[in-house]
Amino acid sequence: MRTIQIFTIVMLVATASVFGQTEKAPKHNNDKIYFSKQVNGTMEEVYQKVVDALKTEKFGVITEVDMAKTLKEKIDVDIMPYRILGVCNPGSAYEALKAEPNIGVFLPCKVILKQMDENTIEVVAANPEMMMKMLDNKNLDKTAREVSTKLAKVIHGL
Repeated sequence: MRTIQIFTIVMLVATASVFGQTEKAPKHNNDKIYFSKQVNGTMEEVYQKVVDALKTEKFGVITEVDMAKTLKEKIDVDIMPYRILGVCNPGSAYEALKAEPNIGVFLPCKVILKQMDENTIEVVAANPEMMMKMLDNKNLDKTAREVSTKLAKVIHGL
């Protein structure tokens, strides 16, 4: 039950953060629930930059949701292009799983690409270090910090 409550809180906070304020400064600040940066280019150009940067940090894209397409098909609404990527660094995922058997509710890490205007894409990644603090599991701290550092490097390096 505690895991469900924590997951619900994380999703509510993450959703409020993603649709609310946007961090503009290119710095790694671990007290934010997410990292973000606006990047010039088309969705496809920025997508490729993100995937390449993730590969450099040993992340792979293992899931992808096209929210614009899904919402159009399911409820016939139109939104700007919006992709949710599920990304994973297998070594870090394994370490996290050893430290917390229920960590799967937080995996894979999420990175979103949302079109702001014709030539601007905002890239946002959840901050695992901040999210893992809610679990109060000291065995996760090192792995969460490492993953957060890598994701911040990806986002701010775009």
